[in-house]
Amino acid sequence: MPERVEILGLQVDRVNMEEVLQKTEEFIKDGGFHQVVTLGTEMAVTASYDKEFKEVINSAHLVVPDSVGILWAAKKKGKVLSERVAGIDIIYRLSELAIKKGWSFYLLGAKPGIAEAAAENLCKFREGLKIAGTHHGYFTDDAGVIEDIKRCKPDILLAAMGFPRQEKWIRNNREILGVPVCIGVGGSFDVLSGKLKRAPDIFIKLGLEWFYRFFKEPSRFQRLMALPKFMIMVYKEKLFRR
Repeated sequence: MPERVEILGLQVDRVNMEEVLQKTEEFIKDGGFHQVVTLGTEMAVTASYDKEFKEVINSAHLVVPDSVGILWAAKKKGKVLSERVAGIDIIYRLSELAIKKGWSFYLLGAKPGIAEAAAENLCKFREGLKIAGTHHGYFTDDAGVIEDIKRCKPDILLAAMGFPRQEKWIRNNREILGVPVCIGVGGSFDVLSGKLKRAPDIFIKLGLEWFYRFFKEPSRFQRLMALPKFMIMVYKEKLFRR
């Protein structure tokens, strides 16, 4: 298992993208159930007061750093994380590997029509990719969705229902989903479908993707307030542990 770094009581794996791909392949070969969490700063703040969510994160088989804030916090503890591993980048890289390995995806989440559009665009980008099925995230009947997933028998379930719902839903249904790898990917389907445009590369490289998203969506202001909260919590933790 990869070495882990504790950040605000959450266990984060010290992995880069290549190691994430390698672990995913191992999970699929092993069978059973494996949950992958893409951890961001807002999620860490939520987990500080949501005990169930915290337990779900810490029980996951792989927790990857999906924000520059998580990288910053690890550095403050003297534990350097090599790179940000964003959920949407995992999808792009896994879809490439999936073609070679014959794996199939199931896309679950977002508004009606978005998962289908995301799947269609992903298949255009990755010719030969197998999409086992799709379903929107606005459902109240778990049984019907689970039955469809079981019928489709995907190798990888991508859940884009927003946190903490997607992580809790995966964890709560782990015994009956029958999917080797389940990954919470937040708003990735909106980008894949073309509904939202991802930040230009320069913003991503500079760790300012969050700023670009705020600029394009000012309504995200309340959510962005989690970043200073997160930083204050990290500083307090460091201070009290001296």
